[in-house]
Amino acid sequence: MSSFEEHKLKHAKVEIVRAQVERFRKFYADYFHLEETISMVEYFFETIYNLDGKEAWMHLALDTYQKVKGMMKETTRANLETLIELNNLTDHLDSEMAQLLIQRDWDGKKLTREEYDDLYKSYGHKKEREKQLEIVLHNLRTFYELAHKPISAYLIRPARFMASLLGVSLLFDSVEKAYNAVLPVSPEIFVSFIEQVERRESEYLESAFLNGKQPKEPPA
Repeated sequence: MSSFEEHKLKHAKVEIVRAQVERFRKFYADYFHLEETISMVEYFFETIYNLDGKEAWMHLALDTYQKVKGMMKETTRANLETLIELNNLTDHLDSEMAQLLIQRDWDGKKLTREEYDDLYKSYGHKKEREKQLEIVLHNLRTFYELAHKPISAYLIRPARFMASLLGVSLLFDSVEKAYNAVLPVSPEIFVSFIEQVERRESEYLESAFLNGKQPKEPPA
């Protein structure tokens, strides 16, 4: 692949991520404007798709982490691995959607919601999309439970120190940010939020892959 083709693919991938985040912001607008939940939805529906230093993060996940994971506590290791799994799967799906977008002679302009939905439907891979949603919901529940266990506050600092010693601080930062993102959210609001995400994302998947219909808009 030439440098021009690589640049074009990267640009297309950025646009796929932007369009996806825009959909999340529309579907879950109330939570993006509620002080208690802003950090949570921004992290799980935006930051995680636009990780700073993503190439370095992926390198650590694929190389360094594999060498040192046996030295980490089970809880820290499990939380890191679900984030890595989500990141790897999402990166794969976004990359292939970007390739499909280029094959459609994309002109480099922002995708409309209709164009994004059509691309999403045409790309397919329903099982992978269902797996992606499953991991997102699992991460949300896991980090919420972790953040609201009193003992967790005392475990973060030594876990951060160990991550630094093992050379995986960048990965652990993702865990800590997820932990802090859900910390302010009350149980009532979290339950309401997770139920809404599961319902709306399942409806989006169903309408994308059933009878060729366009994905549905959330209720006003």
